[in-house]
Formats: sequence, C-alpha cells, structure tokens
Amino acid sequence: MRVDFNVPLTEDGMISDDFRIMRTLPLLRDVVKRAGHVVLLSHLTEKKEHRSFDVLIKELKRVTGFDIVLAYTVTEALAFEKANPKHVVLLENLRSFPGEMDNSEAFADDLATLADIYINEDFSQSHRPYASIVTLPHRIPSYAGPLFNEEVTKLKEVFEPARPFMVIMGGVKFKTKVNVLDQFIEKADLIFIGGALANTFLAAAGHSTGASPIETDAIPDIQKKYLNKNNIVFPCDVEVDSHEIVSLDGVDDDDFIYDIGPDTLSYLKEQVNAMGMVLWNGPLGFVEKGFSKGTEDLLTVLLACKAHVIIGGGDTIAILRGHDWENKFYHVSTGGGAMLEFLATGTLPGITALEK
Repeated sequence: MRVDFNVPLTEDGMISDDFRIMRTLPLLRDVVKRAGHVVLLSHLTEKKEHRSFDVLIKELKRVTGFDIVLAYTVTEALAFEKANPKHVVLLENLRSFPGEMDNSEAFADDLATLADIYINEDFSQSHRPYASIVTLPHRIPSYAGPLFNEEVTKLKEVFEPARPFMVIMGGVKFKTKVNVLDQFIEKADLIFIGGALANTFLAAAGHSTGASPIETDAIPDIQKKYLNKNNIVFPCDVEVDSHEIVSLDGVDDDDFIYDIGPDTLSYLKEQVNAMGMVLWNGPLGFVEKGFSKGTEDLLTVLLACKAHVIIGGGDTIAILRGHDWENKFYHVSTGGGAMLEFLATGTLPGITALEK
C-alpha cells in the first residue's frame, strides 16, 4: 500500500497531526484482517530533508495499533515477510532510495517483488511522477484505495458544481494557485481571494498593502487576466499587525496585513449562505503568527450553511482538526499540491498510472 505517513512531529517525537494516518487506517485494518501481510510505502520529508522512519516508528505503532516493523531495504522487507507474514512492514523513507524520485524502472521492479497487489491510498502524493506512484502500478495488479477514490469522486464534482458555486482561494503563492484560478474563472459564480495571496491582487488593483509582501512579477498577469472580471472579489477591510481593523484606504505604509476584517466576514457570510457548493483552499490570515480568526470564523459560517463544502490545504485543515470539525464538512481533502493540480487539470500522474 502506498500511503502518506509524512506527518509533522513535535520536538519530543510525538505526532502533532495524524490526519492522513487516520484517513488511511480503515483500509489498513481491512487489508490486515482479510489478506494478512502488508508492506507500507511512504516518505518522511520536511523542508527537503529526508528523514528515517526511525523517529516515527514508535508513534506509528501507537496510533495504528499494529506491530509495525521497519525495513531499511527491500531485501530486509522480504526477509521480514518470510519470517512472519502477519507483520505490517514499513519500508524506509522512499525518498532515501535514489530510484524513487528518479522514477527508476529497476527500483519499481524491486518494489514489485514485495507483494502480489498494489493499492494506492496516497492521493496527496499522486501528483508526483515517482517510481512508487507511476511505474510500480504497471508491474503488478494495481488499484485505487477507498480514500483515493473518495478524493477523486468528490473533487470531480467541482467541475459540474451545484449552483451557485463559490471558490475561496487563500494561502500565499500566486504561482501555486494560478492554474486553479484559470480553471474556474469562467465556471465559478464568485471567487474570493484572501490570505497573503490577496495582497498581490490588492496591489495590482492599486490599493496600498503597506509593508505586506507581494509578488510583483505576478501583477501584470493579474491585471491582464483577472481585474476585469466581475466575479472576483477581495477583502474590503483587513486586520494589520497592530491588531487594528482598517479599510483598504486606511492601510499605512508601515502596516502589515495579517487577516481579513469583520466587514469582509459579513460579506462572505451573506454570499456563502446563498451557495450550492463552496470550494476552499488556503487560510485567510497569517496563521503561523496566530492570525487565524478570519479562517476560524469563516469555518463556523460554513458549518452552518447548506452548501456542499470542499476544503483543502494543510494550515486550514490543522485549524479544522483543532476544533474537531474535520468530519463535519462534505469533503476535507488530504491533498495540498495534489488537490491543486487535480483541480487545475482534472487528473494526476498517479491516476493516469492506475487507469492504464
């Protein structure tokens, strides 16, 4: 099974967010019960540093309830399999093997010796053309897991959404969102731009953003493609670093925009309550600095609305989980980059591999 156990750890080695593990657990329990032997394939990488699963194995045993053994090589994984077929074997961080990110045919052949069937239950990494995602499925009978299938099925609905349809796009970088915006600029009834992303749009529209970071290279593209569209809106008031709420005309040169203001939230509440479907990716404030009120308040609004709400993005999901709200929405995606690529293109390399 290809899974995503790339979870954040606290300084004392505890898992700080087990969302993706818990979403994988139903299939893992079912396969162990019915088939016996399972080999798990995953990665553990933070800020481009590939770490050993050594640091996580104790926590994985606690969270999953299985006696998971860590195999550092494919040969060792095979040895564990022969010694005790009832083990759940976790192969060492896939990205520590050169063949994984190189999409090596030979590495895929090695992985294929570990099992009779391949299941991809890792939608969140299926936008990456790596050996365990796109080449291994051609070596043995291969299937999408139920979580993977749920992701694809629910996300596909936004291409023919219930109307009216609203897109809420937050987060930071324009370049990670532009393809999604292009996909929905003509399809969405309303697109709200928030988060640090809104700073660049506001600057492109001639508003002062003070000392807030903007992507100056994106401004010409924004002015050309989006500012003439009447279905794109931005915050009408913001919270700055002094915790003062100001209108767009009241942002001083030394102000740093950190969150949306109450008037913006009131506008969003009015719009959301009229929607049939809402798609949201990325927080509306600088949550790393504690400015999560706008995001939390909008989540509360969405909880009470009648629309089908689909949410993705790590920071937004972390806030959801902090309030135990992750099971209260129509769909909460495990994918970050994978969700964005799927929304932009309608497919992923991992989907194409399974279809073939």
